[in-house]
Amino acid sequence: MSTAQTHNTSLRSRIIIALVIITTVMSFLLAAGVLVIKDSLEEVILGQTVQEQLQMLERQRASGAYSEQHLFRNWQYYFGATTDTLPAAIRMLESGSHHSVIVDNEYYQIEVGSNNGDKVYLTYNITNWENQEHAMLEMLAWGVGLVLLAAILMGWRASKSILAPVRALTDRLATIQPGQRKIRIAQDFEGTEIGHIASAIDQYLGRLDQFVERERSFTAAASHELRTPLAVMLGALDILDTQELGGAGQRALVRLHRACEEMKAFISTTLFLSREESTTIEDSTPVIFDDLLRTLLEDLQSLSSENNIRIIQQSTPGLQLHWPRSLLQIVTGNILRNAMEHTREGTITIEATPHSIKIADTGTGIPENDLPHVFDRSYTTKETGTGMGLNLVKRVCDRFNWKIEMASSTGKGTSISISFPEVA
Repeated sequence: MSTAQTHNTSLRSRIIIALVIITTVMSFLLAAGVLVIKDSLEEVILGQTVQEQLQMLERQRASGAYSEQHLFRNWQYYFGATTDTLPAAIRMLESGSHHSVIVDNEYYQIEVGSNNGDKVYLTYNITNWENQEHAMLEMLAWGVGLVLLAAILMGWRASKSILAPVRALTDRLATIQPGQRKIRIAQDFEGTEIGHIASAIDQYLGRLDQFVERERSFTAAASHELRTPLAVMLGALDILDTQELGGAGQRALVRLHRACEEMKAFISTTLFLSREESTTIEDSTPVIFDDLLRTLLEDLQSLSSENNIRIIQQSTPGLQLHWPRSLLQIVTGNILRNAMEHTREGTITIEATPHSIKIADTGTGIPENDLPHVFDRSYTTKETGTGMGLNLVKRVCDRFNWKIEMASSTGKGTSISISFPEVA
């Protein structure tokens, strides 16, 4: 059995198989012992008895005291001319003892001796003996089969009893919800074989509680510390809004407003993703995709111009997407930025429908071996990259059951599509 097959075999199956193997080995050892004892008994009871009887008859014949009446029932003594009446199969036998010689469906124990160079034969019909022996061997075979069947049934019942604590532990763990903390289970399994495992799980749950508490404390502190300066900046921008600024200053002010709002959206989204509760981001305002894309392209204008990228937009004018703007902004912005960073002197095509967004570029592409890892947090092809962009996109998609698909070919480009569920 291969390693993979062993790993895929259930614990109950392995217990039953082990018990069946042990029972099989023991049964065959017992059967072999019985056969050895049988052969030894036959050698003593039949072989030596017939040999001694032939020697006695030879002495009687030498002394002239032999008589056929001296023979036991089912015994025949052949010498001289009487050997001509024997079947050829018996006459061809060498000197010595011969067990279970079959003649005309009858079994014989035959002793072949020599008298003055002539062969003499003493036969003993052991058909009844052999039939009883065959019946015994048949019963032994049936017995081994019944023992194996009993071993399977006992193994099944024993494994059920043995695995009961494991099933109880599994059921107990299945009731623990991701949001529950300070849960301990060892007390439920005191005095059982599974207690040590439950204690180890409790130790792990304790460390997990500490880790989650540290993460919650950090996210709460980060939320407070980041939102406070943002609020200050937005307040200052509101004051600047009351001032009369020139064209360039007004454009800069608008971009600062937008950057602060984007930062607030990013903070809300990342804090949302860090929670385990099934909460959602409260934002019921439909998103005009054209407006969202125009904002993103303005923010990425320098990167687009630097790489001489042509943008092709293929979407229905005024298309509305009924998902929180902050999520669509993070997902679309990260994919778009990633496409621009890997495209030189090429095009980026953006397609949008009420149920999907697709961004395709003609950039460098991704090697086939790296495709399974592009959404990993640590994956990046840039020297100063962190690998957070596409990982954040994947986390958002997983959280909202959006389907994300990527296709790429080295030297030809990459396309990423996101499909939304029917109901937002």
